Amino acid sequence: MQIQLEKTLDVEIVERELAQLWTESARDPNADTEAAVLRARVANLLVFISSEAALDDVHQMLRELTAIHPSRVLLMLGAREATDQDIDMFVESICQTDKRGGIRLSCEEITMKATGKFVAELPSAALPLLVPDLATFLWWQNAPRVSDKVLDTLLRATDRLIIDSADFADPLSELVEMNNLYGEDEFDHVGISDLNWARLTFWRGLLADYYDVPAYQPFLNSIHHVRIEYVGPERTPNTLAPQVLLIAGWLGSRLQWQLSDEQPVDENDQTTSFSFTSKEGHAIKLELNRVERGEHKPGRLVQVELRCGGDESGARPSSFIVSRSEDNLHLVTEAKLGQTSHRGRVLPVRNRSTAQLLSREMEILCNDQIYQEAVAIAARMIDLLLT
Repeated sequence: MQIQLEKTLDVEIVERELAQLWTESARDPNADTEAAVLRARVANLLVFISSEAALDDVHQMLRELTAIHPSRVLLMLGAREATDQDIDMFVESICQTDKRGGIRLSCEEITMKATGKFVAELPSAALPLLVPDLATFLWWQNAPRVSDKVLDTLLRATDRLIIDSADFADPLSELVEMNNLYGEDEFDHVGISDLNWARLTFWRGLLADYYDVPAYQPFLNSIHHVRIEYVGPERTPNTLAPQVLLIAGWLGSRLQWQLSDEQPVDENDQTTSFSFTSKEGHAIKLELNRVERGEHKPGRLVQVELRCGGDESGARPSSFIVSRSEDNLHLVTEAKLGQTSHRGRVLPVRNRSTAQLLSREMEILCNDQIYQEAVAIAARMIDLLLT
């Protein structure tokens, strides 16, 4: 049950309503007399969204998430382009039930809605309601711009910022803004998570696995061409997808490649190429190729191929491939050494829900240095592309 509060930002009134909600939740008619309802909070979760159309999906996701991480949820809906309307506040309990339908766990959600100029006041309403001595996470479903005063204020009280670059309306400029956040000294205490980066975990693991095979090392030391295939983002299908830029940045940072200052080449409507130099000094062509969707999801990788040898290095032509199966259910590896092909691992694709991805990120507080370095190279690639 959701209760709308009177027009007030009085913390005591909010806490009193939450206490009353918990008391009512504890009176579970389906519970055994010896059963107890636990009011649990292991974290503070700030959520910022800018569209009321997303509200139902977010509520559903929060029910799934709080079953794993019971939290005080402070959900802020800020529609900046709408007519000015002061903050409306609602409180409700989020209850988890056992197999027999009895309530066993209860936590709370406080929803704040504001439009127009009153969006700027949402942090002043939310931050006093944080539970002291608990880690605070901010799930920001908006463009992560350094100049955004609401984001600035919330980050100062946050331990970890969680975004999803798959949802970026303007992927190129917003990835650059993500990189700019790392340059702000006042946000050094904030770790940053990208759910889209988490989706690349298996891709990164499978590519890294090739380097654990001693017989592959002579070939991998002579990479001269990388071809990455991807499906365009849903909102901007003709734009480079954040996933392809992140995996390219990850390869460049882990293998210590230097991005050339040469302008990227648009070879056709689907293909853009960048130039890198390996740490050994030889040239590497990075080719980003957009392909038709088929069964593949918008914005997702389809294939990464590392091509090696066949040049002055003397190594036999070879390639190392990680690809998504046609049915979109598996990731498959294949190593081609000269005329010999070695089929490798086949892993099921784990299409984790947003709640499952968020849950993993809420177990981490430190910054992800590897992600930071990947974003830095991706941002430089974008700068070259837009110059």
